[in-house]
Amino acid sequence: MAADPLDALRLPVVPVDTRPEFAVALLRRITAAGGTPAAGGTPAAGGRPRPAGSRDNPTVRYFVHDLDVAVAFYRQRLGFEEELRSAPGFAMLYGGGLRLLLSVSGLAGAGRPLPDGTVPAAGGSNRIALQVPDLTAAVRELREGGVRIRADVSQGAAVRQALIEDPSGNLVELYEPAAGYHERS
Repeated sequence: MAADPLDALRLPVVPVDTRPEFAVALLRRITAAGGTPAAGGTPAAGGRPRPAGSRDNPTVRYFVHDLDVAVAFYRQRLGFEEELRSAPGFAMLYGGGLRLLLSVSGLAGAGRPLPDGTVPAAGGSNRIALQVPDLTAAVRELREGGVRIRADVSQGAAVRQALIEDPSGNLVELYEPAAGYHERS
């Protein structure tokens, strides 16, 4: 029998290392979101339609130098849950309502060089902001754990905030709401 000529066009299978806790975490998120996933498009917040399969979770991608070190940092220091890992270049984590994608620069997928040759890199001034109940205690604990504090606790317009750095140099803003602070519902 002749070889299938389309075999040359097929993408390689990339193994995904799922954890045994995956189904439990997924069920917890589905239940917290109000039931079962919809089969078609559903209304978004404010009644606007959204495409089928879209998520309410905001997503941030950070480029990191070492996937294992980055995953350990976000899990151990900031309480994120690891959803999946496709070593050596990608991991998906969840913390609060945030989905955090970690990609290793220079590898396939989002880390590959751009058409102009630029390679996505870790660091920079973009950041995720995570609310904490006690900013002073959180910064003290992180400092004692060896985490680099880029900007110590300061007072903003409606929050107190501090900047820490992940092991790849990406900024993470921690904030504690001031009296009268409110989120848009």
